[in-house]
Amino acid sequence: MDESDQKQSADDETKPPLNLTLWWSSIFGICLIIAMGSVFVIRSYLNRLHFEDEHYRPPHLAKLESDLDAVNRDAKKVSLGQLRGKIYVAGYQYTDCPAGCLGMAAFMKTLEKEFGKDPRFYLVSISVNPLGDTPEKMNAWVKDKGVDSPNWWFLTGDQETIRNYMISQFKFFPVRENSDGAAIASKGKFAHDLRLALVDGKANIRGYYSVMNPQNGPAEFQRLRRDLKMLLNSND
Repeated sequence: MDESDQKQSADDETKPPLNLTLWWSSIFGICLIIAMGSVFVIRSYLNRLHFEDEHYRPPHLAKLESDLDAVNRDAKKVSLGQLRGKIYVAGYQYTDCPAGCLGMAAFMKTLEKEFGKDPRFYLVSISVNPLGDTPEKMNAWVKDKGVDSPNWWFLTGDQETIRNYMISQFKFFPVRENSDGAAIASKGKFAHDLRLALVDGKANIRGYYSVMNPQNGPAEFQRLRRDLKMLLNSND
């Protein structure tokens, strides 16, 4: 054994033995601190989520700054301004639509069954095709589809006025006229916004809901029900 090996051996003999109990205690203490910190962070996060859920209110996304004069299915002149103080769900539909409009009407009919007894609640279907949707035609469509309710308006009127209003005030997508025969047969003559809009008593749009989305439609409808119920149960 050379001199360096002898020195290393001597150093090893002078080192204190490893205290395994102390070592494991330290590891356990560190893990405990980490675990307690994680629990605190998770609890804080869950408490925050609970607070936000209890105090959640649908956001203000837009405002109907101007009024819309139209004609209801009973041929009476009305305006959206008459619904101030009411809470309503609005959709963009037309009577000759072979697909999406019927689905939207079905969702709206479900809302009417659930909330229709509340005098503050209204539904508003606004025609995509006012030139084709006369009050008489809309009234016949309503009775045929079984959605004849006094708190459900079906509005027609001047086509340019209505379409401009839906873009500028409701922030809906512009209407596009289909030219392909196959598309017209399956989807209808007009491609239009298939969302429903929730409007509060001060003419604020509080939500858009893609109820016709193939993947998220049911969840969007439940979100609409939740937000509508919140508005009806609050002064917001």
